[in-house]
Amino acid sequence: MEETISLSEIFDVLKKYWTTILTSLFAGLALAAVVTFFIMTPQYNSRAQMIVALPQDENSDESLNTVNYNLQMLNTYKDIIEEGDALAASMQDRLASDYGLDMTIREIKDSMEVEQSEESQMFSIVATGESAADAEHIANTAAEVFQDTVQDVLTNVDKITIVSRASASAKPASPNNMLNLAIGLILGLLVGIGLSFLMEVLDRTVKDSRYITDTLGMTVLGTVPKMSQKEIEETTKKLTKARQNNDDNDQGNDGDDVGRRSRTRV
Repeated sequence: MEETISLSEIFDVLKKYWTTILTSLFAGLALAAVVTFFIMTPQYNSRAQMIVALPQDENSDESLNTVNYNLQMLNTYKDIIEEGDALAASMQDRLASDYGLDMTIREIKDSMEVEQSEESQMFSIVATGESAADAEHIANTAAEVFQDTVQDVLTNVDKITIVSRASASAKPASPNNMLNLAIGLILGLLVGIGLSFLMEVLDRTVKDSRYITDTLGMTVLGTVPKMSQKEIEETTKKLTKARQNNDDNDQGNDGDDVGRRSRTRV
């Protein structure tokens, strides 16, 4: 027989295990806070903007072709900066001597990214570091080394200009504290709800008389009403008081019987 669960039953389960859900929610928040503020290392970004110009032609059609060619060459510049070992090797020596940054060639390449605006000949070298100063030094060094060496690789380059140098950013780019805390809250809530339904499924106690009649095929002979703790305490007090009154009445009746027997003997 296929069983169905109504919305009221779902809400009953959530209400029954609300402490588990609340505990899991705050546990998720606490775990996210610990990871975000004490385990994850802040990362800072800094960018240097550059533009590379090719030899210009006075012919308007040729000038237009030059602009289009410049746009196509941006992917080449990107590959040289992000993937080129020669540029990273030159940066490695300069970073170590000028700023005391001891980085491998792979670490230098992984720390840089080239961003370009659509239909623009300008591009940015975005560097990531564990401190704002490191990111600034990496971005500016990359721009300077690229400016010094790219003409040795690309002979058709006319002029390389650093439009704006990188500057240190006071705010880390990652981690996103609020986003991480929100994710921790949501995951904690979901885990709490999942645990609630798991405990409900593993709870094999009979919760409804329909289970006895429909599933077990047995007859219900009687039911015990559900009482709150307060109702149980009040009922217990009433029964205790009634029992004491009965005992007092019994003692009074016994005293009367003794008095009558005494008077009879006199």
